[in-house]
Amino acid sequence: MKKLLLSVICLIAVLSQANAHDKRFNFGLRMAPAISWLNIDEPGLSESGARMKFNWGFIGAWNFYDNLSLVSGFNINSLGANYRSDIEKYRINYTEFQVPILFQMRTNHIGNLRLHAQIGIGQGVMLNARDRDDNNIRSDVRNFNTAYIVAGGMEIRVLGELSLLAQIKYNGGLTKIHRHYDMRNNFVELAFGVLF
Repeated sequence: MKKLLLSVICLIAVLSQANAHDKRFNFGLRMAPAISWLNIDEPGLSESGARMKFNWGFIGAWNFYDNLSLVSGFNINSLGANYRSDIEKYRINYTEFQVPILFQMRTNHIGNLRLHAQIGIGQGVMLNARDRDDNNIRSDVRNFNTAYIVAGGMEIRVLGELSLLAQIKYNGGLTKIHRHYDMRNNFVELAFGVLF
């Protein structure tokens, strides 16, 4: 854990130095409570409730023009939901490493405020999966998860190039997450972060 923290601090220092010479690149950190649920198209199975989860990640934005950017980075998404058959209730919880690729459009500054909209895709790699009883079910989920992403939010400049970020994001599953059943995971998150 200490090595990870030291690596993150070093990365921030290097990127801060690079950003001082090139304002076309911004980076930051984000944290996001999320509501996660399943869409199931499988005879005998149905959704039975969403789950509150928590996601976090790093952001990198390459600003081609003042109002148009390519945004990427990585997210650690902790997701899952409840589902049921006619006779039993189930739960799936899993964690994925996701790399989003998003096009971002921003307004001009309105005082210290800028609004933005993002659209793109996210490619996730499954890290682990557990059931209701905390049993390892990693072998039951697919290795990759692809989703489309739509988001909107605002950035508030507080000091120099330092900005606070607030954003609402919808992540819609395009691929099945389970090897045996047709289930796709979706989530909505409210993200808060800081941009350098």
